[in-house]
Amino acid sequence: MPGFADVAFWTAADGARLALRRAPAPGRARGALILLHGFGDHGGRYGEVAAWFAERGVSVWALDQRGHGRSPGRRGHVSRFAQFVSDVAALRKLVGGEETAPQLLLGHSFGATVALRYLEPAPEHLAGAILSSPFLALAVPVPRWKRALAFVLLDLAPALPVRTGLDVGHLSTDPGVGQAALSDPLYHRVMTPRAYREVRQAQRALLEEGDRIAVPLLVLLAGDDRIASRPASEVFARALRGDVSVSVYEGFFHEIFNEPPPRRAQVYRDVERWLDHVLAA
Repeated sequence: MPGFADVAFWTAADGARLALRRAPAPGRARGALILLHGFGDHGGRYGEVAAWFAERGVSVWALDQRGHGRSPGRRGHVSRFAQFVSDVAALRKLVGGEETAPQLLLGHSFGATVALRYLEPAPEHLAGAILSSPFLALAVPVPRWKRALAFVLLDLAPALPVRTGLDVGHLSTDPGVGQAALSDPLYHRVMTPRAYREVRQAQRALLEEGDRIAVPLLVLLAGDDRIASRPASEVFARALRGDVSVSVYEGFFHEIFNEPPPRRAQVYRDVERWLDHVLAA
């Protein structure tokens, strides 16, 4: 996989052995970035993104979040959302023991939701965070019958995997991206009732408490996002105080970094300007 060395494993706070990929920057790194993928996703799909950062002097540590990729756990399941947040805190300590460069976060979709919840208590020594297509609400609401079923199953079978109905054709305007996801054995499209409840509660908490976030942010929004609600994310981001930059890419689908090369070139230009800004500070 371009950009990454072999998959390694590290021990989270609760003893779970989670998969981790690393793309070191050549020479002395000017930044260390922790990458958090979306729901059903895994860090291995971000090799090109990691290589881009590494070429610019920013090392990348891409986590397979629990229940995803090569990390253990039921696919699409978590008993408490706080476990995801705790993993970020523990991984930051691991990275800090290996590198002295300023730390950054990059969260895509669900990974951005995890990053935002982590950022609320104002963590120390974090240079900033990039949020790609934050998952604060669905672009199309969950049908009432499916919400009712999740409520019933929450007591009867909280860890039962239920298909999300995600259309991989909505990941990118490049149809090859969706086809590659379908053929990827580490990519899944299920969520358990307990995980659904935990994610929804985290989203509600962010909308109520997100104004506590104080680190510099770069928010990247897909103008034609058919998975996460772009309007909900944009309203949230523009209401935040402090050093917050918001960019909307008209016509882009959900996975902004997986749009065709001529389109995502603008995304990388915006990220590079922001990186120079926050790392200089």
